[in-house]
Amino acid sequence: MKNVTVAVGILFFVLVFFMESIILPEGKVEAVEVDRSLATWLWDTKQIETQPYEVLQFLEEKQVTDVYLQINRSIANPSYHTFIENASMKGINVHALDGAPNWATSKGEIYQDRLFTWLKDYQMNATLAQQFKGVHLDIEPYHHSGWTNNYQRTVAFYQDRLSNGKERADNLRLSFGVDTPFWFDEQSYNNRYGIGNLSEWVIQKADVTTLMAYRDRADGGNGIIALVGREMTFAEQIGKRVSIAVETGQISEVPYLSFYEEGSAIMDQELLKVSATYGTSPAMNGYAIHYIDSWMTLKP
Repeated sequence: MKNVTVAVGILFFVLVFFMESIILPEGKVEAVEVDRSLATWLWDTKQIETQPYEVLQFLEEKQVTDVYLQINRSIANPSYHTFIENASMKGINVHALDGAPNWATSKGEIYQDRLFTWLKDYQMNATLAQQFKGVHLDIEPYHHSGWTNNYQRTVAFYQDRLSNGKERADNLRLSFGVDTPFWFDEQSYNNRYGIGNLSEWVIQKADVTTLMAYRDRADGGNGIIALVGREMTFAEQIGKRVSIAVETGQISEVPYLSFYEEGSAIMDQELLKVSATYGTSPAMNGYAIHYIDSWMTLKP
């Protein structure tokens, strides 16, 4: 069983992240190299001090290309320096992760400014190998009471944060990524940013949009493939990139949101199905696995 699991995992990464097939005019099939990312979130920043080797070993084994590292300003810069430099040596890009629902409020500018002030200082005092390669915002404004009580105002604050975040990330020459749920394509806005679809607005703003398509199967009307269809189509139309994220943590109340019960082999199989649909799309950036702690303990 273990050998089967390993084989499936290797097959997944080879097929999804490194090789795709194209059909030549003569009808021959030729494999071509593609650049696909595999990302994960590291929320417990102290792990870069308490178990950096275990974390990096796991990331390397899973062929992770990008890590979204939660910024904890109580951790000394040298700890970030060491971890990011070691990650860089393994070809892993580390992105500065931050954000919270209260960023989509009138005080959100203050919270975001703390991140970028710290990040600017950090980048100036780090070597190239020790620097972050991107900024990744996870704000999730729908968890704030304003989403229900004053929707348009809350959405406008959220858009403020993304607009400002993109501008400041560009100034630091960093890529700008955003987490959004798949159902943002059903949300509209009508405020100082105009009138439109919220999902489309976010995809236009971010360099890479990570769609939290938390389901444990690829197919069906409530499967991953169907849930991200609109976003993939729109991203293709405007030349933007999208990553598809899945969950591995335990969610007892709604188990179909996560691969916790199914395990890593089934997750790999389902993502192969997603790749069969979107693998050749120019909008397909890759996959993101939420999150490293639960992924590390996910059953085979």
